[in-house]
Amino acid sequence: RDSCLHHFNTLVVVVKIMDNSSIQAIRATAILSVILFSKVVFTNIGLGGAKWNAGGRAPEDTYQATAEEASEEAKAAQVKAQRIVNNDLENVTYTLTLAWAALYCIVLGGSDGSAWAHIALYGIFVFCRLGHSIAYASGKSYLRSTFWTLGVTCSFAIGINGAVASFGIE
Repeated sequence: RDSCLHHFNTLVVVVKIMDNSSIQAIRATAILSVILFSKVVFTNIGLGGAKWNAGGRAPEDTYQATAEEASEEAKAAQVKAQRIVNNDLENVTYTLTLAWAALYCIVLGGSDGSAWAHIALYGIFVFCRLGHSIAYASGKSYLRSTFWTLGVTCSFAIGINGAVASFGIE
C-alpha cells in the first residue's frame, strides 16, 4: 500500500512541475493517436468491404459474393486494401509505441524544444499516414512513396527526440 501511495505522490509531483509544452505534447499525442487509430479502423473496415465484394471473407459468411462470382476488379481492390492494412501494421504500430515512449521521456526530462518537436513530428507522421492511404487507394505511387518516406523519417525522428530527452531525466 505504501508503494502505491509513493507512486501516486510521485505522479502528482510530476504533473505539478510539467510546463505548458509538456501538457500540450500530451494533449497533441492523445488527439493524434485517436485520429491515427480511427484511420486504421476505417482502413480495416474498407478491407472487410473489399473482401465481401471479392469473396475473400470467412467461408461461413455465406451472404457475401463467392470468389468465383467476384470480378477481377473486386479481387484487385481486395489486394490493394490488404496492402494498405499491412502497411499500417508495419508502420503505425511501432510509431504509436515510439510516440508514447518518447512523450514519457520528454515529460520527465525534455525541454520545451523537444516537446514542440514531438508535436510537429507526430503530427506530420499522422498526416503522412492519412496521405499514404489515400494515395495508395488512388493509385498514385510517387505520392504514396513520398508520404511513406516522410512518415518513416518522422518515426525515426520521434524516437531520436525521445532518446535525447531521456538524458535530461534525473
